This record gives sequence, C-alpha cells and structure tokens, in this order.
Amino acid sequence: MRLEQLQHIIEVYNKKSISEAARTFLISQPQLSHSIKQLEIELGYKIFRRSNTNTIFTSQGKEVLALAQELINYVEEVKTYARGTSVLYGNISLALGPAVFNAFASPLITYVHQHYPNVNLAITEDCAKDVIRKVEEGDSMLGITGWPKVQEHTQLKLLDSKNIAYERVLDTTFNVIVGNKHPLAQKKRVSLSDLQEVTFVDYYGMNEAFLRMSGIAPKNNQSLFVYDREMLKFILSNNRGVAIFPSVFALNDIYFKQGLLQLRPIDDIPDNINAFMYLIYFKNEPLSSLLEQFIKVIKEIIQKTSQ
Repeated sequence: MRLEQLQHIIEVYNKKSISEAARTFLISQPQLSHSIKQLEIELGYKIFRRSNTNTIFTSQGKEVLALAQELINYVEEVKTYARGTSVLYGNISLALGPAVFNAFASPLITYVHQHYPNVNLAITEDCAKDVIRKVEEGDSMLGITGWPKVQEHTQLKLLDSKNIAYERVLDTTFNVIVGNKHPLAQKKRVSLSDLQEVTFVDYYGMNEAFLRMSGIAPKNNQSLFVYDREMLKFILSNNRGVAIFPSVFALNDIYFKQGLLQLRPIDDIPDNINAFMYLIYFKNEPLSSLLEQFIKVIKEIIQKTSQ
C-alpha cells in the first residue's frame, strides 16, 4: 500500500470521476485504474463500483476513504511541521461567493503563488447555497459566502445542522453598481424609489431577491438575467442597466479602477439587509495545520484588501 494510492481514491471521491481524478495527477485513466485495482487486490475487497455517470463507494470503501483522508492529513501536518510553521504545503480547495471572488480571488492567488509555491490552490465561484453544499460534501475544504443580516439566523442554523463551522470575516453593505454614463451615475446616492423603473442586470436572480427583501415587487421584464460575472460587468459598463451587489464587489476590479463602473449607496435600505460574509468549513474532523495556517492567510488578505 502506497500513499499515492490513498491519494488516488480520495481524488476519485472528490471529483466523482476516475478520468477527472487522473488529470489531477497528470496520469492516464488506465494508470489510475490500475493503481486502485492493485490496492483492492491487496485489501481483498472492492473500494467502489462504477456506474454510467458516477463512482459509488462500497461500505468498506467508505471506511477506507475515511482512514485515507485522516492519514493524508497527518502526513501533511508532518510535512508542514518539518518545513516550519510559516511554510504551507499541500492541496487546498476553496469555494467563493461572487462578490468575494471578484474582490479577493486575484490577490489571494497572487499571494499564494509568491509566498507559498508548494500549495496547490483550486478556487471556484459559486452562489451561496453551492458554496455550502461543496463544503458539506467535501468538494471544497473551505468556503466564503454571505447573506443579508435578515437571513443570518436562518443561515447559521442551517450550517449548525450540517455540522459546518463558521466565522464572520467581513461586513459590507449593498450598493447599486452603475456605468459612468447611466442616469443614476449623476446621483451621489440613490433611493429605493429610484430603482423601481430601471433595468437590472441580474446575476443568478440576486437582484430580484434583494428587491423583494426591500419591499419592492420586481416588474415583468425589468431584468436581464446573466450567469457570467464578467458579462455582468461588461453590460453594466455599457450603461444597459444597473445591478445591486455588496460594496466589496468593487475591490481590486479593473472596471472600477478605470471609472467604467461606480458604486452608489442606497439611502433608505433597511439595516437588516446589510451583508455579512462568513468563512466556513466542515468540522467533522480537526483542522489540519495546513488549513489552520491558510485560514490565517485568507483573513489577513481580506483585512488588508478591505482597508
């Protein structure tokens, strides 16, 4: 039994696909299948079975997977300790909500690349429910997402029920994003009444949800729905509509730095709709030294970038 075989089955579980797992290790699918087959022969039982669309772990395979994850965590801790507590080493997966991704993904990737070259960092952008799902299912080790203050009690109760740990890392407010030639750009501040007649460029329905929480019923055909963050900014910069996002969205963004997009505070927004951002992780097992150190890095970058 080799450590790489344990890493192979962990990655198959994470990716739900042998071919995708093989790409992670830069080997062929037959090579990965052979590695797992040899481990199954040594153990004397099947670890998982393949279906047309998925890999299904057997009951014995699930036990092996849990032990493998625990052992790999210990190995990474030993490596980290051997290199000194200031050195990070290993694989980290991180799921970020749209506003957080837009603000912090670039500086986080740059910082890790410069200071921790031995860390393989995989970041995905997901809506709040998918960030939580990925952390719960083990597809992401860490997540950062947020929700309005009015939803905080419900969301934290949901995280508790899923055995997910959480820590608030950022408070922000919702603002209107406008192009520099949009009529609302002429105002220093806007009111909810200003939003009743404008066209919204709505990312995954987030603006309609905001309007409903603010007591405004969205009108038919008031929104252009988009599912790509860069397309959202492109349309907004062409003054085709407005969007509502946490103000943190504007950090480190070239559209805002060049003045193509601007933020406008909302005067009469209810206080309970201000946004809280949380860092989350699954707490079934103690955090490895790697994740403990990386969480510190994330919080430092958020604090530094937000100033």
